[in-house]
Amino acid sequence: MQVQLNNQNQPTPPLAEKRKERAKKRRSKLLVVNFIMLWLLLIVGGLYGAHTYMLHMEQKLSTKLSIETEQKLLELSTSYNQKLTELDSSYNDRIAELGKQIDELNQLLTFVKDNSTNNNDNSNQLYSQINEIKSQLQKLQKSMELLKS
Repeated sequence: MQVQLNNQNQPTPPLAEKRKERAKKRRSKLLVVNFIMLWLLLIVGGLYGAHTYMLHMEQKLSTKLSIETEQKLLELSTSYNQKLTELDSSYNDRIAELGKQIDELNQLLTFVKDNSTNNNDNSNQLYSQINEIKSQLQKLQKSMELLKS
């Protein structure tokens, strides 16, 4: 019986020690796994935060850029319309001036044409007016001579 007791006493302490060692190994492995999980959680959280911040900044920047673009387009549109209005009025004024000059030139050409022809008839307005003025001038000269005498 002594042999059996010794056999029973000896195996029990190594099993308890093995269990304690296994528990220590499990705890150390669990600590390492927990530590790695914590770091992975921190890394994933940081990446998610950075991604969210980038999206927020991108949206903010695009909104600001679109507002500035709309303002610049509005300014360009108003300046374009203003310059177009100025050019239109300038061209209308020039066209009116050219119209007057063309009318004057036509009158002058008509007068020159009428004076250059040998057949001076009374159909021409300028010629008839000149003839009327000459006749009135002659009448006035006659009446002046009568008054003087």
